[in-house]
Amino acid sequence: MVSGTANEPKPFATAAALKVLRDAADSTDVSAQGSGKSSVALISGADGGDAQQVVLTPRRADGALEHGLNRPALVDRNVQDAADVIAASAARKTGLDLLGGINDAVRGISPGTLVVDSNGLATAGAFDLRQVGWNADAATIAGRLKAAGQLPHLDGWHVLFTGLGAVSGAQPPLPEPARDTLARYWQAICTAANALSCDVDQSRVPARRPAATVATPVVPVPGVQSVVGPDGRISTTVSDSALGFSGDSAALSPAAKDLLGSLAGSISARLADRPDAPVTIRGYAADPPGSTATGRQELATLRARTVAAALTGAGVTSPVDAAGAGTQPGVTAIVGGRFDEPAAARMRRVEITY
Repeated sequence: MVSGTANEPKPFATAAALKVLRDAADSTDVSAQGSGKSSVALISGADGGDAQQVVLTPRRADGALEHGLNRPALVDRNVQDAADVIAASAARKTGLDLLGGINDAVRGISPGTLVVDSNGLATAGAFDLRQVGWNADAATIAGRLKAAGQLPHLDGWHVLFTGLGAVSGAQPPLPEPARDTLARYWQAICTAANALSCDVDQSRVPARRPAATVATPVVPVPGVQSVVGPDGRISTTVSDSALGFSGDSAALSPAAKDLLGSLAGSISARLADRPDAPVTIRGYAADPPGSTATGRQELATLRARTVAAALTGAGVTSPVDAAGAGTQPGVTAIVGGRFDEPAAARMRRVEITY
């Protein structure tokens, strides 16, 4: 099952997904000579519609099972055919009802292996991440869905989630803690739905422009905000909590480097056909006691350049304009005559526009 929304990279069959397909194609359980049975891949979209069927079991032109020298080549061809169908999948409706898509994918089908190719950022149906947020207990959420009869029926199924947390378009990238939470949510839901196994493919999918053109809502992410301007450019603001800057530092945390790597993929995919389009980066600083406008400007510039280096190091090749904006006019961390660290943390941020 493939979601393929406008907020995730073009669907891609990862190595783990290809292994599922290849194992099914090579299976002798269904392809014993004379059985007449075949392994098939049923590839459906999360937003409904008829599933596309790809026969995986290698057969000759006359329909007979292939057990000879041509078998490996036929297996390769059939697996590639399935991968091509996956890559061509694109959402046709706004919003992602992933629970509903999973339920539709398994309804009336004999249990086997279900590959859920999706970033998991559901924005419709019984499980809407915009309502659930990032601090809920996964088991509690899954239990409530089960009690309400809103879980898919996964009895007897092996489930593999692939592409969880992969973003593109206007969807802000997920910090590592949010990625971990997302995986916990879906594993808890899968387990509560009585699946035999619930695995998460940890490999990252390539950063490619989304196949879908229908806009879909974004899921708010802790420490990161993205908006699409009237000119179509995306402005992503990454806060201090996501970057890990201390009061007078421009050093990125390891988690921040991972997040900026994901953002770099989104930028590269969006600007792939406009290589000369600029990426504008502006750094901001707080105003602790004893600081000067010049010092704040220098620190903000250093932060902007640090983020720029992380993005270019992660593959952004577009021209980059990185500079500091100092302290935003009219904003201060001095509250009631005292330095307020929470206010200062909100002031320490970097804005990336592309």
